[in-house]
Formats: sequence, structure tokens, C-alpha cells
Amino acid sequence: MFPKRVASLQPSGIRELFETAPADAINLGLGEPDIQPPREMIEAFKDALDRGMNKYGPSAGIMKLRGAIAENLKSYRKDVAAENIIITAGATEGMRIACETIMGEGDEALVPNPGFIIYGPDVALAGGRPVEYSLTMDNDFAPDPDEIQSLITPKTQAIVVNSPSNPTGAVYSKDVIKAICDIATDRDLYILSDEVYHNFVYEGEHTSFARYHDDTIIVNSFSKSLAATGWRIGYVATSKEIVEHLAKVQYYTLACPPTATQYAILEGMKIRKKFRAEMLSEFRKRRDLALSMLSKISSFTTPPVKGAFYVFPRYAQELRSEDFAVALLKAGVICAPGATFGTLGEGHLRFSYANSQENIARALDIVREVADRL
Repeated sequence: MFPKRVASLQPSGIRELFETAPADAINLGLGEPDIQPPREMIEAFKDALDRGMNKYGPSAGIMKLRGAIAENLKSYRKDVAAENIIITAGATEGMRIACETIMGEGDEALVPNPGFIIYGPDVALAGGRPVEYSLTMDNDFAPDPDEIQSLITPKTQAIVVNSPSNPTGAVYSKDVIKAICDIATDRDLYILSDEVYHNFVYEGEHTSFARYHDDTIIVNSFSKSLAATGWRIGYVATSKEIVEHLAKVQYYTLACPPTATQYAILEGMKIRKKFRAEMLSEFRKRRDLALSMLSKISSFTTPPVKGAFYVFPRYAQELRSEDFAVALLKAGVICAPGATFGTLGEGHLRFSYANSQENIARALDIVREVADRL
């Protein structure tokens, strides 16, 4: 017998489809940029290996990288220092140890529905109970502060937020962010903020919850911003006290983040602005192409996309999103069924445009053909 918190975990529907896909299928499923990391970063990785950076490092990560991240975050808060940062094995591990650190047995955390698939399980694995709040297309997939307020109980410990959002592509307005921060301040709650897509905002600038709430725990990663998904390097930024506890949890989870990779990321941060600008320009074109082509599918209603690299259309066909995704898979296109991201994702499909414009055009032509047939 396995513990309930483990037995109740469901396999990722996204990976299931990806792993059973035909070899020639066009992948609009996984959220992975189709470009390579900056050449300078790759060379720095090789150099770190040659210099012998192959041993254990500090549990919280090397201080130079922590300091560089802190400098970057000063655009949100002037009081950020290296001691506010812990390097993690991607945002996935960062979210996991953050939940382990702040959640106690029986605590509750508010999580988005639809939302990225790890939030609820991370809360549950930490002994807590995920309580869902709704994101709807009618509200531009933004949280409703009144609903957030209504869901808080004496057991509530944290509010999990994600802007720019996976799967919806929504970017929360400053008014919504401030309202949630005010609630968290009044009710003495943590805000656990997944900001992995902070570099993918197509109009305006990214606004971090940390601007307005001291007890914000930022979870971030270099997987998307530096196109290094397989390198598994991210970070958590929060108070020095929480970082000290995170480092203890990380020691028993990971021992330490990969050493050589951290030196490569450090080099990548030096040229990140140029790399980001080029990538953002290309991904904006891809977004516009995807939205244009999806608008021509009469049975789809596709909301605007302001960030990340996903579109999340609602469809009129009367079938489950998993069945729709399987039909597309058989036709040669990988996408993610909306129900993977929560009950309110049913009736939607998630398409990632982290692929070439040519492949996006070919894939969405196939999607239109299948949608018309269904």
C-alpha cells in the first residue's frame, strides 16, 4: 500500500501524449523553446567542466550567481540581496521545496483552476490541502479577489499565483495583483508566485507580486528565459529567514544544485537582455500567427494572449478535451487537453507556440481540418 498523498497523484497528461506521439507529429504540446541557449553560456559550461567545477557546492547555490540574480531583482525591490536567493534544480524543485517549507500538516493553499499541474500535488505532498480558485475566460483568466477572499479559512497558509500564466497566457493587471497582495497582507498569508514566464510579456512589463507584498516567495527558472530546459537551474527569492529553511529542505532533497551549470547560467545572465529581446521579438510573431490562424476556426473562441507562449482556445464540439487532443494526435499534432490543468480547463485545448512559424502554420491548418470534421 502506498500513502494516499502518493497514490492519488495522476501522471501528466501532457507527457503521456508526448510520449505516445508519432515521430513526425508537430509538437505544440510541451512548453519548451525550440532554440538553443546562448553560445556564450554553452562555452561557459564547457569551461566550468574543464576548470574542475564538478564537485558538490553550497546547498543554496554559489554566491556569485545568487548575487547576480539579486541584482536583477532589484527592479522589483531595492532590498534584495544574495541571501534572499536559493538556487534550485529548476522551478519545479523550487516550488516543491517551497511548499515543504511553508506548509504544515492540514494547512491549506489556494491554487488556480485551470493552473499548472504541479501546484495542487506539491501542496498535497507537503501534507496540505489544495483549495481551488477559478480562472475563467469571461474574466480574462484573472483571479477574482472577492472569490480569493471567500475561500480563505483559518487553515489557509498561502495563495499560489502564476502570471504570466500557463496554460492561459494571461498577464494579471496591477490592480488584480495589488488586490491579492492586500488580501495576503491583511490575512497574514504567503504568496507563492510562479514567475517562470516573466520574460515573455508582449505588451508592457512584468509586475511581480513581490513589489507589493513582503511575504512573497518568487519561484523562477532559466529554462524558458535562457532556453535551457534540460539544464534544470532555477531559483527561489524570498526573505532570508525562509531561504535558510529552504536550504535545509534542499539539502535533504537534492544536496546542492548542479555546480558547473550554475557557472554557465552566470555567464548567460551577462547577455540575457540581448537574448531576451531577440527571443521576445520572434515569439511575438509566433503568437500573432497562432491567434490569427485560430481565429479562422469557427468552432473555436480564442482569448487574447498577453504573455507566456500558450494559447488556450475554447471549442464548441461536444467531446472531452482528451478525446479532442487524441484526434489531433492521430492527425499529426501534439497539444495538451485543457482538463489536464483542472476541471475548468475542460472544453479547452492548450497549444504551445514555442515552435517555428512554419510548424505552427502547418499544425494549425491540421487543427482547423480536424475541428471542421469533428
